[in-house]
Amino acid sequence: MSLRPKRRNMPRVDVIPLIDVLMVLILFFLTSMQFQDLRALNVKLPKIDSAGSNKITNQLLVSITKEGEYFLNGNEDNLDEIRKVMKSSALLPRKPAVLVVADEDVPLKYVTEVVDLCRESGLDDFRLQSR
Repeated sequence: MSLRPKRRNMPRVDVIPLIDVLMVLILFFLTSMQFQDLRALNVKLPKIDSAGSNKITNQLLVSITKEGEYFLNGNEDNLDEIRKVMKSSALLPRKPAVLVVADEDVPLKYVTEVVDLCRESGLDDFRLQSR
């Protein structure tokens, strides 16, 4: 019999099975998770202080007053004339971008009419001006 104490092996934790189980759990939760549609949330959009400037050279500028008057590139127009201009602009080789500038008190109805005109005409590059 020896007087020296037996040397024990240090206990080890094997992490490989733990990583395997965690990966399976992550995959399970990712595949079963339901993402909310952010467009359906009732959110009041804030004023954008850091918005970049819209310096686009090839653009149509559509302005809407709170009374519902439409202006195309600074000239007062009605929706039918704006529709004609947008359709003819969509046939150009380099389609212009559309910048929609609306007063903050404009009803959403007027803005959506201009957005619909853009989509009907085939001008998919449109932007809404923020303050």
